[in-house]
Amino acid sequence: MARRKASSSTVRPAGWRVRPHPAPSPWPPSPLAAAARLLPCPPATTTPPSSRLPRRSWLLSGNAPGARLRAEASKADPVEESLAAAPPPNAPSEPLPRPQTITWNWKGYNIRYHYAGTSGPALVLIHGFGANSDHWRKNIPVLATENRVYAIDLIGYGYSDKPNPREFEESFYTFETWGEQLNNFCAEVIKSDAFFICNSIGGLVGLQAAVMEPQTCKGIVLLDISLRMLHISKQPWYGKPFIRSFQNLLRNTVVGKLFFNSVATPESVKNILSQCYHDTSAVTDELVQFILQPGLDPGAVDVFLEFICYSGGPLPEDLLPMVKCPVLVAWGEKDPWEPVELGRAYGSFDAVEDFIVLPNVGHCPQDEAPQLVNPLVESFVKLHNGGFAKGIIDLGGLEARQVTTFDKVWSTAQGGQDGLGATFFKPSPIPAGFRALGHYAQPNNRPIFGHVLVARDASGAGALLAPPLDYTLVWSSGQDVGAGFFWLPVPPDGYRAVGMAVTTTKDKPRLDEVKCVRAGFTDACEDEESVWSSDKNGFSATALRPAVRGIDARGVHVGTFGAHVQSSTAPTTLACLRNSSAHYMSCMPDLAQLHAVLAAYSPQVYLHPNDAYLPSSVPWYFENGALLYQNGSQTAPTPVVADGSNLPQGGGNDGAYWLDLPVDNGQRERAKKGDLAGAKAYVQAKPMLGGTATDLALWFFYPFNGPARAKVGPLTIPLGMIGEHVGDWEHVTLRVSNFSGDLLRVYLSQHSTGTWVEASQLEYTGSRPVAYASRNGHAFYPKEGLVLQGDSKLGVGIRNDCAKGSMMDTGDGLCEVVSAEYLGAGKVAEPAWLGFERGWGPKEEYDIGREINRAARILPRAMRERLGELVKKLFVGEGPTGPKMKGSWRNDERDPKT
Repeated sequence: MARRKASSSTVRPAGWRVRPHPAPSPWPPSPLAAAARLLPCPPATTTPPSSRLPRRSWLLSGNAPGARLRAEASKADPVEESLAAAPPPNAPSEPLPRPQTITWNWKGYNIRYHYAGTSGPALVLIHGFGANSDHWRKNIPVLATENRVYAIDLIGYGYSDKPNPREFEESFYTFETWGEQLNNFCAEVIKSDAFFICNSIGGLVGLQAAVMEPQTCKGIVLLDISLRMLHISKQPWYGKPFIRSFQNLLRNTVVGKLFFNSVATPESVKNILSQCYHDTSAVTDELVQFILQPGLDPGAVDVFLEFICYSGGPLPEDLLPMVKCPVLVAWGEKDPWEPVELGRAYGSFDAVEDFIVLPNVGHCPQDEAPQLVNPLVESFVKLHNGGFAKGIIDLGGLEARQVTTFDKVWSTAQGGQDGLGATFFKPSPIPAGFRALGHYAQPNNRPIFGHVLVARDASGAGALLAPPLDYTLVWSSGQDVGAGFFWLPVPPDGYRAVGMAVTTTKDKPRLDEVKCVRAGFTDACEDEESVWSSDKNGFSATALRPAVRGIDARGVHVGTFGAHVQSSTAPTTLACLRNSSAHYMSCMPDLAQLHAVLAAYSPQVYLHPNDAYLPSSVPWYFENGALLYQNGSQTAPTPVVADGSNLPQGGGNDGAYWLDLPVDNGQRERAKKGDLAGAKAYVQAKPMLGGTATDLALWFFYPFNGPARAKVGPLTIPLGMIGEHVGDWEHVTLRVSNFSGDLLRVYLSQHSTGTWVEASQLEYTGSRPVAYASRNGHAFYPKEGLVLQGDSKLGVGIRNDCAKGSMMDTGDGLCEVVSAEYLGAGKVAEPAWLGFERGWGPKEEYDIGREINRAARILPRAMRERLGELVKKLFVGEGPTGPKMKGSWRNDERDPKT
């Protein structure tokens, strides 16, 4: 800021659309998508359609109940006056927030600003040349319904102080001065980072502030930013002396003040506004007074002349390459001062996510067409403010975004899963400002459904991403053009590679094909499943996942793949991302959003028609005679009250207590059969994959688990007591992306283990997946029919029969959220029975070998021994304990690999 001299005196907006749904096959669109708000779409590409593979996108809209994440705002000082707000078209029945007018003291100067809104992200509205914060009167109340909105008078304008520029040794009214004012305003008044919403010259103020202090600005909306056509660098050499002479004439003679007096009249202001507004009916007497009145203040003429003589300083094209935050540029189609044809060039900068043409609008779209501008601003802020299903997650300065569309690089039709081969892709298109971290691979035996993360350095330091130093060829399918070449990035010191690149020539990938990540933002990874393998050199490509997964784990699934050659002894060097944010759960859904997700994705469960043992609610079980036993007092069990409040809490499964069926045989048999009509799914919500996904575990309670049955060739053999136990808890887990709200995959518990099924591989009713509970054992499977656990080639194993019998529709109000610890204390009241950590049934003790010998005496001894080993593997697990005692309560689900 300049030092004072020594002195005795002191739409339809083009380029934006409701996100479309791809063709509905083989899985259905989410009903949540129907409520989607306007979302910015990436610019179209010229890639042939045959090579662009879109993935199903289910979007949980910000319109879903409770989608507005609200944060407490800092309160400002007492109000001086209230700013009248023009009601928008189709105004809601509830009154809009009424802006307050407040004065802030900045370096001894009084600065006026308007403020409205009590929660949500902060927005600072920055006016253009000759205007003031009243120019945003049609925007402040509307935007303040979900945001904290501040509209500031830049020093020298509106009703802020107007110090005489001649009292400073250096130029005072510059973009550096206003940029410093804006950043100080965020630090001292807002006390947080903010989005800058700017018109005309205000756009350069916002860009300058974002360059000076990148950590302060979360994003910028530029409305008809000034091209600065009078900038000295844009003038021909022969015109520069004339411009300087004219500027001196205005500043240093009476000519300047005469010129100002000629334009500072109601008639002149109205004529000027009528030039820059396409819809002249918006140029009202009220608007004229808002613009004119503060221009009549003492000192306004000196500020006016100082700025029109300011032909130096930065241009938009100077600042945009240095901006670290996302930028949206919107332009009035009929702007006569800043032609849209010239403005389009700004859409090519990396930071600019989209360039939007506002039809039939002039230079001041926020005032002329607020019905177009307000939705754009709201959508941009929602997209970049973080929170659930907002598209971007901040990992602590490194922003990640999910890409679900790809360009095919190389494919093979042989080997791999089901012998159908695999295909390798690169993400495309990549959103502006983001960088690829690696390529994606998927077996050909399923529809394209995956995603990879791309990243952007939003730390302001510019050091979280770096290009590799080189690439190492890991393997190739051949040497000719068209073969697949697999490259491992060589990271610089202090960085890790998190993905590989594939080419179809011997030429190495470009160094900017993928980026490496600062080591502190990475975590250890491991192989998850085989994508494809080749006998040549023992090559295999595998999907990767974080090695440590749980509620408190920070590893983030990137979606890339690793490649291994059996003959190589080199260790795997790839990593996954790490969420290093201090608020790594900030993108988890709130309680209302949890209910919206459950309404969309909760499964329909089919029970086997011959299953005599059905689920029930926990209170029903207690009300129908469940008993609490204490070790040493087995002869005097205690009836359990309906809410479980008399159950002992904590203690672990120490054998001191357990639950059992009623003693009376009639009551016992009734309780064993359950109560499907009143059954519920009890939901635990938890963060997973570093807070980038939400796991919704739906727990189903069965009072009794029926006996197992074996299959030996054509024979079905009941296994007596094997498999029977009191108090059976089974679960289905929905994994939902916190980037998009998409259903990614579903975990189906199966006895002592389970399996993950990709969302694209499930059956659906509408948008909701279908699961099948097996007869007696209640293990879950994605399709009906027989699943044999054992040796399917020999036809020997434990039967899991699934068929469409009775159906439990968990979406019909039957999901009860019983735990969501990340929401904080008191948000979800956990029922007392959830804290019962002892056995939900007595410990079943029987000799497995004896039971098998008794039930399958006709089988050869070797076959009976094999069945015994299989029973131990499948049925000897965590036992009939409650959900909190299962390993998956705080960790990832258990699969056969683990």
